[in-house]
Amino acid sequence: MKNLIDFILKNIHWLLFIFLSATSFYFLVNNNEFQRSKYLSVFQEIAGRVYSVSNEVQSYLNLKTINADLMKRIAVLEEDKQIYRKQLDYLYDQMQPDSIKLGINDNIYHYTRARVRHNEMYGPEKYILLDKGSKDEITEDMAVVSVKGIVGVVTKVTPRTSRVMPILNTGYHPNCMIKNTRFLGLLFWDGKDPRYIHLSQLQSHASYSVGDTVVTSGNSAVFPEGVDVGVIVESSTDKNEENNSVKVRLFTDFSTLNEVHIIKNPLYEELKQIEKGEIEE
Repeated sequence: MKNLIDFILKNIHWLLFIFLSATSFYFLVNNNEFQRSKYLSVFQEIAGRVYSVSNEVQSYLNLKTINADLMKRIAVLEEDKQIYRKQLDYLYDQMQPDSIKLGINDNIYHYTRARVRHNEMYGPEKYILLDKGSKDEITEDMAVVSVKGIVGVVTKVTPRTSRVMPILNTGYHPNCMIKNTRFLGLLFWDGKDPRYIHLSQLQSHASYSVGDTVVTSGNSAVFPEGVDVGVIVESSTDKNEENNSVKVRLFTDFSTLNEVHIIKNPLYEELKQIEKGEIEE
C-alpha cells in the first residue's frame, strides 16, 4: 500500500494530466455531435486496420497447416487418378476376347508426404534430406516429386530420415519423354544452371517444338508415367549428330523446395527381378 501511495505522489502531475485529458475528451465527444461522428469514424478506421492486420497475421500462421492439408489431398487425388485409369484399362480388357483378368489395384503408386530437412544444392555433392525414413516404410530407389514436378530418387534411408539424389546430378539420367509426341530420351544435367536440364539421346527424326512439356516415361520401376519435368526452351544436335538434345526449364524450383511426395511402386521388387532376368514374366 505504501508503494502505491509513493507512486501516486511521485507521478501526481502526470496522473492529473491524464485524468483531465480523458475527462475533457469525454465531454467533448458526448456534447458535440460533429466531434462524436469524427471520433467514431476514426475509431472505426483504426479498428478496421487492426482487424485487417490481425487477419493477415492469422492467415500467415495458418499457412503451414493449410499447406500440409493440401499436400495430403494431392496425394489422395494422385492415387485416385491412378485407380480411375486402372478401372478404364480393366473395363477395356474385359471387352477384348480372351482378355487377361487383371486386378484394378495391382499397381497403384502410393504417395507419402515429407518435409525437407536439409537441401544441399550448392556444394559439389548435391543431396536432399527428408523427414521420413524406414519407420514410414520408405526404402531406397523410391521416386520423389514436388507439387510442380520431378525431384529425384531416394538413395539412403535411416529410421527417420531419407537421403535423396536430385536430378541435378551429372551421374543420374532418368528416362523421360516429350509429352505430346512420346519420343524418349535421357535427362542430363550439365552441372551449370540448376534451373535447366537437358533431354538427350532423342532420335534424329523425333518431332518436338519449343514450349512442349517433358514428362517421365514410366519405363522404369521408379517413376510413374507422366510426372512433369519441365518445358522445352531450346534444341540442339548432339556431338555425334545422330541424336538430338533439348534444353528444358525445370518446373521444380530446388532453391525453394520445402515439401515433397515420396512415391512407392508396389511392384518395384518384381519389376527389378524381371529386368535382371531373375524371374520370368
